[in-house]
Amino acid sequence: MALLEELEKQGNFLFRWRSYIPSIIVFISMFYVADYKYIGGKLEKHHIFLFVCFLVSLFGLFIRCYTIGYAPEKTSGRNTKKQVADTVNQTGIYSLIRHPLYVGNFFMFFGIVLFVNSLSLTLIFILFYWMYYERIMYTEEHFLRGKFGPKYLLWADKTPALIPNFREFKPAGLNFSYRNIIKREYPSLFGLVIMFLLYDLIFTYFNEPSLSTESFFGIIKPYHKIIFLIDFVFYLFIRALVKLTKIFHVEGR
Repeated sequence: MALLEELEKQGNFLFRWRSYIPSIIVFISMFYVADYKYIGGKLEKHHIFLFVCFLVSLFGLFIRCYTIGYAPEKTSGRNTKKQVADTVNQTGIYSLIRHPLYVGNFFMFFGIVLFVNSLSLTLIFILFYWMYYERIMYTEEHFLRGKFGPKYLLWADKTPALIPNFREFKPAGLNFSYRNIIKREYPSLFGLVIMFLLYDLIFTYFNEPSLSTESFFGIIKPYHKIIFLIDFVFYLFIRALVKLTKIFHVEGR
């Protein structure tokens, strides 16, 4: 009993601090970035590699968007202080897998880690992510078992935690909501673009030292400025609409 209580305590602590995972990943990766070399020594191949890694992260964001597009209110949320659930999602992606958002998060972070192109960092990340979220998943499922009892257990017994079982798919009970996705996931897209820009600037610094002979800002290329400007304007525009209007409000979401 004491062990179970300790696991729940750890899970609640990690749950509250999960928003700091990107910062932890960036900190650890800083020990590896100086060793990064352009793929094949060519800038063009580096950009292709960047694009592939970004697609991996976008795949994770797609999983999050697909999940949230069908999610009812007070489920599949960004709550960071405590567990919240008014119902047990059992249809749509939740008929395939119990923790789709955590799988989506994994691929989002995984794409960034892959971009550093270090096997040891990749393995460290996978181990860290598993150990971190294993405790969170335990705490979340303990909460749901206590709140929903047999209803939750019946679903959990036949639904895998992380590897989807496509044979059990059941269509979602709600219509797909693009507005709900934009309202809740625009910070994720903004953050992904910023992260990849940051790493690309760092890799440019170490691979093209001639650009930074006068100042660090010499490594900033025109496409860095254009992408950042588009991303920043997008973030401010959507944030203003979310905070000042109800254009993205969907009843029951």
